[in-house]
Amino acid sequence: MVAKHFPKHHKYHKIFNKNSLKLSYSCMPNIASIITTHNNQLLYPPEDQDNNTCNCKNKVNCPMNGNCLKSCIVYKAEVESVSGQKYYIGTSEDKFKTRYNNHTKSFRNRVYEMDTELSKHIWMLKDKEEEFTLKWSIAAKASPYKKSSKRCDLCISEKLLIAKADPKTLLNKRSEIISKCRHRNKFKLKRYR
Repeated sequence: MVAKHFPKHHKYHKIFNKNSLKLSYSCMPNIASIITTHNNQLLYPPEDQDNNTCNCKNKVNCPMNGNCLKSCIVYKAEVESVSGQKYYIGTSEDKFKTRYNNHTKSFRNRVYEMDTELSKHIWMLKDKEEEFTLKWSIAAKASPYKKSSKRCDLCISEKLLIAKADPKTLLNKRSEIISKCRHRNKFKLKRYR
């Protein structure tokens, strides 16, 4: 490139020639960043581009309006009853349908009544024999905890939505704002005996 653009008859040849210029490859990634990029591609593959976002037999009864297979979301559950409207905010790193099934299990079995604030509220309504409707929606989409950044956007988004919500209609406790990220536990080393 130097010989092509600054030949011997060029007025800047004395300044820009192969003896006076040193080329650096600093714009290329180093081995550590190449390995990190490769590992992130394997550990966090991009979301499937196909339209397979729901596997419900009856699409009309899908709890998330055709998005029950979405993962890494902050969801919002809206409970409407005679006594008023309440909201619950939660996260799902895995597919939402898995989290939804855990919620419905806690609504059916009194043993799991204390699992979440949402299940406590549902059982309170059942004890009062009040009719209620439950609507699910996606409040935010975020990335889960990454070891390299030591940050969980999923938990941060949930805490932000809890902090912004009206405490009168919110079922979540304010203490959830200061709780530790539970998504980082899978990266901790466990003792094997």
